[in-house]
Amino acid sequence: MRSSVRTRLLIASLVASACCAPALGEHPAQAVTIATVAEREPLASVSLERFLKIRAPGSPSFAPDGTLYVRDWPDGIWQLYRVMGDSAGPKARTVRLTNYKDGLSGYSLSPDGSKILLFHAVGGNENTQISLLDPKAEPGSEGAITPVASDPKVQFAANQWYHDSSGFIFTGNAESPRDFYIYSYDFASGKRTRLLDRAGSWSASDVTLDKSRVLVAEYRSISDTSIYELNTSDGSLKDLGVKAVGAPEGTTVSQSLVGYMPGEKSVLLLADAEDGLRKLYLKDLATGATSQPVSEIDAYEVDGASMNMERTLLAVVTNQDGYGTLRLFRLPSFERVALPPIEEGVVGVNELKGDRITWSVSNARTPGLAYTWTVPPTGTASTKPRQVTFAETQEIDLGAFTLPRLVKYKAADGLEIAAFLYLPPNYVEGTRIPFIANYHGGPESQFRPTFSAANQYLVAQGFGVIQPNVRGSTGYGRAFHMMDDYKNRWNSVKDGVDAAKWLIDNGYAKAGRIATYGGSYGGFMSVATLVEDAQRVERGEQAQPLFGAGINVVGIVNMKTFLEQTSGYRQKLREVEYGPLSDPEFLASVSPINQIEKIRVPMLIAHGLNDPRVPVGEAMQLAVGLMERGYEPEQIYFPDEGHGFAKLNNRLIFTQRMVEFLRKSIGTDAE
Repeated sequence: MRSSVRTRLLIASLVASACCAPALGEHPAQAVTIATVAEREPLASVSLERFLKIRAPGSPSFAPDGTLYVRDWPDGIWQLYRVMGDSAGPKARTVRLTNYKDGLSGYSLSPDGSKILLFHAVGGNENTQISLLDPKAEPGSEGAITPVASDPKVQFAANQWYHDSSGFIFTGNAESPRDFYIYSYDFASGKRTRLLDRAGSWSASDVTLDKSRVLVAEYRSISDTSIYELNTSDGSLKDLGVKAVGAPEGTTVSQSLVGYMPGEKSVLLLADAEDGLRKLYLKDLATGATSQPVSEIDAYEVDGASMNMERTLLAVVTNQDGYGTLRLFRLPSFERVALPPIEEGVVGVNELKGDRITWSVSNARTPGLAYTWTVPPTGTASTKPRQVTFAETQEIDLGAFTLPRLVKYKAADGLEIAAFLYLPPNYVEGTRIPFIANYHGGPESQFRPTFSAANQYLVAQGFGVIQPNVRGSTGYGRAFHMMDDYKNRWNSVKDGVDAAKWLIDNGYAKAGRIATYGGSYGGFMSVATLVEDAQRVERGEQAQPLFGAGINVVGIVNMKTFLEQTSGYRQKLREVEYGPLSDPEFLASVSPINQIEKIRVPMLIAHGLNDPRVPVGEAMQLAVGLMERGYEPEQIYFPDEGHGFAKLNNRLIFTQRMVEFLRKSIGTDAE
């Protein structure tokens, strides 16, 4: 797209009245009309706004008295609601308890239900603050919400409640921007106590009933974590880590703590010490003996594990080809609990309290709906789970949404890469259609078959979407997620281009009608794959470019300036992954900005001005570099967003512009 095409620069904000939230208090029930199959309109004619307004309440949590709390965004921004009933959804009556301009990023209900911790930040800057909500106070009244850990320059995170609800353990980087220390907070005295102040990124996972010992971890990278037991009286640390099996001395291990077993004499932890898969381990605190207590999950990567505060139940979710499978065990016996049938998808545990477990299911047709179930005593009949949250469908038939295909292709060096393929509902095999190659961020992440209204809108409009889990992705074991570290960075970029090649070779797409797309590290991939694509043509490896456009959202284009300007606490972590600042030549070699002359396709660039992870200067470097060469990239900057677009109005603006850009650059017609 040459300079004859006018640059479109949009500075968007959410001051419009359409996004402004009403006053705190009761939120009226929302009427929903469910159309019959015959009345339902074709997906292709449904507006983008209706697609993006599909939602389900999130983070359900029950107080001991049965009161249900959820996060929801009926007004376009996440806030906390108390449900006036036993389930949340379009027909439920709710009371809104918060009114944060930039939304509520999360909350945590105390074990006794008397307090709620609120987590919130300004404009996407990620400096999360912690406030205390009194659920008995009148919403919006003076004193209903009070700050607990508040400093606009500091990022706080609540880690663990004390079992008696008298206080909680949290982290913050107040003393050192690059380090997260561990603190405790006591509600009665209002006193904050520093429990651990060593350099590093520390967090806590569990605490003994008498508060004398805390399970803590130091995170250095996804492949290198240390775990300890902290003695709160003298600050000493007892190493609880497991060593890598069959590996040289000094080999790092990725590990995390689940919690204390009953009696607090042993702990459960997760580690990738054997076979490169993250597995569940039981460690005796006195002898140091380690065992694997549940053999049936050893063949899978464990997504996560959690236990109730009573330490009588353990929930484990395994990652099986991207799908999440839930298992439940009684403690201390590890007896398997027979769960009721759960719909296939990605399952997550919302909470495990007493004998009640609440989980959510997300798949291409289910937008993260939650269910709760009471675990029956051994030998008694099971009851059915009860649905807790219901979706606002915008009268769209979610059952007509496209299910992804799990496909696998060979990278240039023979490595097998998994990908999820989305095709239009009426797709005819062998037809070549415009495609989007969507790269995930992280890079320590994984595309999974979860609900995505944006994906479904794109396929309804006739586009195909492929989401490759290139090397460096999680979910496939330690060796795979370390294959892109440091000097191997560009190999993941090659995998991204190979996804486009697979589409063309298998008759799904045509060269020049595939767009790259990604956010954060995926933004780096979206730009870097354009460079690699051009290089292959120059090397004679392919006759023509495969890509016809690129979309970069909050992405990295210059590894050196990114590392220099990202938040201090992230610099050290990212250097492990991308390469150190002490090796500027390598960083330059994998920075797309240094090969910008190879980018010869239309580009859309979008970024939040408050981004603390990938500063907006990355986007501006790319835009200026392209304009200096006579190109006119489309640009969108949101002044009230950070690393991604959290507000509905902003998502609508961006997605509409993205779809218009795709229609102009790679077209909509099948061939």
